[in-house]
Amino acid sequence: MLNRKQLAAAAWMVGFAGLAAAQSSVTLFGKIDSAYVKKIGSPNKILDEGAQSRFGIRGTEDLGGGLSAFFWLENRFKSDTGQQNGARFFQGQSILGLKGDWGSVTVGRDYVAGYIEAQIVPDPFIHTGVSSMVLTGTGGIGTVRNDGAITYQYKNPVFSVSAQRANAVEPNSAALPAAPTREHPVSLGASYRLGSLYAAYSYDNPGGLNDRWQFAALQAPVGPVTLSAGYGSGHANDNSRRRSLIVGAFLPVGVGRVKIAYGSLKNTSTDAKLMDKFAIGYNHNLSKRTFAYLNLARDQRALSSKGGFDVGIQHNF
Repeated sequence: MLNRKQLAAAAWMVGFAGLAAAQSSVTLFGKIDSAYVKKIGSPNKILDEGAQSRFGIRGTEDLGGGLSAFFWLENRFKSDTGQQNGARFFQGQSILGLKGDWGSVTVGRDYVAGYIEAQIVPDPFIHTGVSSMVLTGTGGIGTVRNDGAITYQYKNPVFSVSAQRANAVEPNSAALPAAPTREHPVSLGASYRLGSLYAAYSYDNPGGLNDRWQFAALQAPVGPVTLSAGYGSGHANDNSRRRSLIVGAFLPVGVGRVKIAYGSLKNTSTDAKLMDKFAIGYNHNLSKRTFAYLNLARDQRALSSKGGFDVGIQHNF
């Protein structure tokens, strides 16, 4: 016959086994990037990074009945100094969510709805480093992430839709608590895939009185080359209208990949170009997770030091 201690131990082991079975996965991930960099607009050449280094933890738990819980926590830091990048410890994302056949709902600091689906798609440099075309995707009006966001997304292999409403605070504030915005930021996104053709759209109200931004993107392979294009329009808080355009391409070459892009951003109210940028780069794969790179870019609208470069190495884990 089992005594009380043995029964308690058996009950604990049964409970622990049930918990372990329910937990699907917890993963540590990230990237470390180190580069020699000359940024556009600066004559200095420094040891920095082409893409923000980061580490994160993500996990899922099967709740049964087709429902699961998940979380994503992502820190950003500078590889040359180890310094945290930004005021928020989890500057990248900090979300908790539920998902099922009906889609997913997340709460926390998250990407603006439509940013991943549309705004980043035409840029072969994925909005990183000296060659980043982030201004074509956001128009210098929208943002990349929002704090305190409630986000719904549904996606399948053919199409996706997403919608978000966030706290009325400045998500890029260098100090916390963040300054308030006039309105609650609201964003929408949608994408459609037909074979190898991909099309997407995003709408962003960043929370100011007058600022609005919308962006459409296309991507398609033509032989070995993948071509992309994007077009954005909207207006800033001062009611000046803006328009952006980007065309890009990348193709595999040996064990690497060549990337080319041109992007422009124009204030159409004053007929003044805010960005007029060309970039070319090459990634050389050293393994499945590590690559060396060289990127060159020139922005004709920069006030000084119009050219820039970054040459470095990146390891993903």
